[in-house]
Amino acid sequence: MQDIIIYVALLVVGLVIGLVIAKASFASDNPSQQQSVKAEQEKVMLAQLRNQLAAAQESIQAIDAQSAQLQSQITELDYIMTSYETQDEQPKITFFGEHASPYLRMQDKAKRDKSNAESQPRDFSNSGSGLFDGNQNKTK
Repeated sequence: MQDIIIYVALLVVGLVIGLVIAKASFASDNPSQQQSVKAEQEKVMLAQLRNQLAAAQESIQAIDAQSAQLQSQITELDYIMTSYETQDEQPKITFFGEHASPYLRMQDKAKRDKSNAESQPRDFSNSGSGLFDGNQNKTK
């Protein structure tokens, strides 16, 4: 029985020593694995940074284009405003109706054919009809 206890105790001591050695060997591999994971994360972050930088550059270019367009519109507005201010000094443009009225009067007007109706409408006939008959029919 003592032999069995000794064998079991030696087995347990061997397992403990094996676990310690295995853990030590994995611990020496672990830093290199951590370094490779860290390097992979840095590569991914660098790729994301490049994508964000490209998107930011596109946004800046779009904003620059809009800024240039706005600047040209402001310049055009300034030109229009200065020409409008100097317009008060120039003679006024006459109203459209002043030019159009003589033109329309001088234009040839097509003559309408005046036609007489063969018969007048029923309410205005020569003989009285309806309410304007003139006959007073009294029925009792």
